[in-house]
Amino acid sequence: MSAGDQGLLVARASRGDVEAFSWLVQEHSGLVYRVARRMLGREEAQDASQEVWVRVWQNIRGFRGESAFSTWLYRITMNTCLSLRQKESRREEREFCSETSYLSEPSGGDADPEAAALSTERREEIHTALQHVRSEHRAALVLRHMEGLSYAEIAEVLGVPEGTAKGWVSRGRAAMLVALAQEPAPDSIGHWNVLPEGTPRESPGTPRARRIYATGELGDE
Repeated sequence: MSAGDQGLLVARASRGDVEAFSWLVQEHSGLVYRVARRMLGREEAQDASQEVWVRVWQNIRGFRGESAFSTWLYRITMNTCLSLRQKESRREEREFCSETSYLSEPSGGDADPEAAALSTERREEIHTALQHVRSEHRAALVLRHMEGLSYAEIAEVLGVPEGTAKGWVSRGRAAMLVALAQEPAPDSIGHWNVLPEGTPRESPGTPRARRIYATGELGDE
């Protein structure tokens, strides 16, 4: 779909045209689901995606075209995922009164920039490790390394200065490598023995982490 065609659909949808909105959903549903799955996990991604599109419909009349529609959509998707994740964390705290949670989660298309580079196994390893990264750092990391956005675009989506966006990506990458470096704990629950985010470590310690690190898939820039 050309930028002009998309602009026309957005304009029509903002005036209440349901058919135009349906075309936008069809065109961008892969993007929304992909981000939701990476932020929340597969189990909750579908419900989160539906919530995103409800919010898009409710707010599209206020879209003025000052940024690209995709940037605006990324922002709504990220805000929705972060909100759902915070609600889930609060719910778990009330139910279990645990000392420290694992930042528990409520758990497209041809254009997936990650799919060509990563095997299924590596993608699952990365998705699992992402569960242990702080929410805002995770959001920045997903947008940078999995969605391919520039730091300027990430800053616009997350509503922070560009320097902050770059710092969040760096800290998220470091925290994920720490998570990848941990071997599964030998207990009946099966939780990983993950160090707190920010714990210094000289280098990734397991074959899984060394492989990810050595390939440069999440290397320093």
